Amino acid sequence: MKNIFYGLFFVALACSLTGCKKFLDQKPQTEIAADVFWKSEDDIKGGVAAMYDGIQSIFDNNYTLYGDARTDEVRVGQYGNISYAMNGLAAGITGSDWTNFYVTILRANLGIKNIPIVKAKYQTGIDQKAINHYLAQCYTTRALCYFWLIRLWGDVPVWTEPYDDISIEPNRARTSKDIIIDTVILRDLKLAASLSNPSLNNVYEANIGATYSLLMDVAMWKKDYASAITWYDDLVALKKYSLEPTATWKNLFINPTATKESIWSVYWDWTLDGGADVSTLIGAGNTNSDFEVEDSVWTYWTKTPADIRGPQTIDFKNSSHDKFLKFYAPNLDAKGNQLYPNGAEANILFPIYRWADILLLRAEAANKLEDRPTALKLLNQVRARAGVAAYRADSLNNQPIMENAILAERKLELYMEAKRWFDLERTDKVIEVMDPILKYRQTRMGSPAVGFGDPRTILWPINRNVLDANNKLVQNPPY
Repeated sequence: MKNIFYGLFFVALACSLTGCKKFLDQKPQTEIAADVFWKSEDDIKGGVAAMYDGIQSIFDNNYTLYGDARTDEVRVGQYGNISYAMNGLAAGITGSDWTNFYVTILRANLGIKNIPIVKAKYQTGIDQKAINHYLAQCYTTRALCYFWLIRLWGDVPVWTEPYDDISIEPNRARTSKDIIIDTVILRDLKLAASLSNPSLNNVYEANIGATYSLLMDVAMWKKDYASAITWYDDLVALKKYSLEPTATWKNLFINPTATKESIWSVYWDWTLDGGADVSTLIGAGNTNSDFEVEDSVWTYWTKTPADIRGPQTIDFKNSSHDKFLKFYAPNLDAKGNQLYPNGAEANILFPIYRWADILLLRAEAANKLEDRPTALKLLNQVRARAGVAAYRADSLNNQPIMENAILAERKLELYMEAKRWFDLERTDKVIEVMDPILKYRQTRMGSPAVGFGDPRTILWPINRNVLDANNKLVQNPPY
C-alpha cells in the first residue's frame, strides 16, 4: 500500500481544457502514475491546473487567518476563536497545518520534472515557448509557497523534486529560512522570469508580473531595497499595470480581469470549487462571522466619508461590525441592505498582488533609502485614488514618520488582503504595534494585561499531526 501511495501523485484529469477559466478549475480527480499521465500537452495543462487547485486549498480558509486575524485590523467576535486575537496559537489550531503548501509544492515539482519530458519524449511539436511558460508558472508557484512558509513558520523542510519513488527518504529536517530564500525562492523566481512569456498576462496565472512582484516582495523581506527597486522597474517596463480609477475600485475584488491594477489573483467558482470557506469568517449569509472590524478601523472609515474604500470594504449597516463586503459584488435588498451569499456559494477572488500594493512597497523602499520625495509621491498616488487628501512633505519629514504613514495606508488600502501581518513582521513592528492592543484586549476582558508575551510566538506552531508524521521535525519554541 505504501509503495502504491508513494508511486502515485495527484493530477487533474483534463477532459476538455478549453477556455482559461475551465483550465484553472480542473480539479484532481484521481491518482495516476507518472508513466501513464505525462504524455501530452493536455496532461501538462492538467498538472498545472492541479497546482492552481493547491493554491486555492492554501487560501481557502487560511487567507484571513495568516494575514489578518492576528493583527490590529480585526478582533474576534463571539463565534470565533479568541486565540487569534490574543496571540494564543497552539499546535492544533486551524492554520497550523502546512500540508496544503507541500501538496502544492509537490505538484509544482511534478511539473518541473515532467513538462520537459513530455516535449522531449511524447509530443515534440509543442512550442518551446509554451513549455517554458508552463515551467515558469511552476517555479513561481513553488517560490510563492516557500515564501509563505518561511514567513509563517521560519525554517521548513525543502523539497525541490517530487516524492515519486519509495526509495526516497520521506522525512526531512528543517532548512534555514535564509538558505531557502537564496537557494530556492530567488533561484526559482529568476529562472521563472527568464522563461515566462510576457505576452501572456492571465491574472489568474503566475504570469511575469506575478514573478516580478514576488521578487520585489522577497527583496523587501530581505531588506534589500536596491534590488526591490530593480524588480519594480522591471514591472514598470512591462507597461501593463496602473491604478484602477476611483469609480471602479471594486473591480479589483469582483472582476480582476477588467482592471490593469490586478497582477495575480486566485480564481474561484463555487459551482466547481465549492464555496470559499473564508466567507464564513468574514461575511456569509447563513452564519455569523468569526471576526469583527477593529474599532480603530471602523472609526476611521465612518469619520472619513471621502475615503471611497470604507463603504466598499466593510458593511456600515451591520450593527455587529462583522460583515466584510470587500470581496462581494453589490447585491442589495429592497431596503438597501447588502445580501451575502451562503458560505457554500461564496466566490472569493483572493488578490495575491496588485499595483497599489507594489506602489506602496516602492514607497517603503524609497523611504528606507532616504528618498522621501519619491516615497511621498507614490503614497499620495494611492491616497488620491482613494479620495483622501494628500500628505504634505513637511508632515512626513523623517524616515520613521514616513514609514508609519505608508504602513497605515497599506493597512487601509490592502485591508483583509492577507498583507497586514507580514507588513508588521517585515518591518519588525509586530510587538510595537500589537503589544498595546493585546494589553487593551486583555483588560477589556478583565484579564491581567500581559501583552504580546514571548516574541518567539511571532511564528506559528507546527501542527501536531505534521510533527507526528515527520520524526525529523522540531517544534517552534515555545509551543
